[in-house]
Order: sequence, then structure tokens, then C-alpha cells
Amino acid sequence: MKSEYLARADFLRELRKLTTELYALGDFTEEGPKRQRHEARLNGFIDAGLLLEACSRGDMQEVIDQCHFEAFGESRADRRERLTTDAPSKNDEGAVIDWDQFDSPTFERSKK
Repeated sequence: MKSEYLARADFLRELRKLTTELYALGDFTEEGPKRQRHEARLNGFIDAGLLLEACSRGDMQEVIDQCHFEAFGESRADRRERLTTDAPSKNDEGAVIDWDQFDSPTFERSKK
């Protein structure tokens, strides 16, 4: 059986790989089925890691933030603000949609 240290390192390495692959498919503005499937897989992996206590939520978030910065050259918050400010989203009735509720990762929103 692996030590806790090795299990944590393996988990974070796989999280980095899955997150890098997700960002290679685009950011939150992409709606393709391939990206959606990969995002669901990543979210399931994160949920499993939280359930098994492979590492802390903060450690996971740090890896996700690093991967985002490597992929896009800016923080998640900065990119989201820039993209949503440049082109405000509207629903079918023309009202602007407030995306603030989606600022946190999915695995954090489901716990609230």
C-alpha cells in the first residue's frame, strides 16, 4: 500500500494532467461535448479525491489555478472578468446574465 505522501503526490499529478487536458480544449466559454465530458470526468476525479481525503481542497485549487495560468497566461478570476466584461452574456429575452455564482469551481458550488 502507498504511503499518504505518495498517494497525495500521485493524485495531484493526475489532477494536473486532467486539468491541463481540459484547458487544452478551451475555457469556460467552450460548449463542445468533448470538453463537457472531460470536465465531468475531472469533477468526478476531484469529488473522489475529496471523499478519499487524498489531499485538501486548497491543494487541488492551487493545482487548478496553476494549470489555468499556464494555459491562458492569467488567473481564472482575471480571465473570467475580462471575458464577461468584454461581451456581456444575455438570455433569450435579452437580459444580462449574472455569472458570479459560477466563479467557484463546480466541486465547491455543490457543497453550498
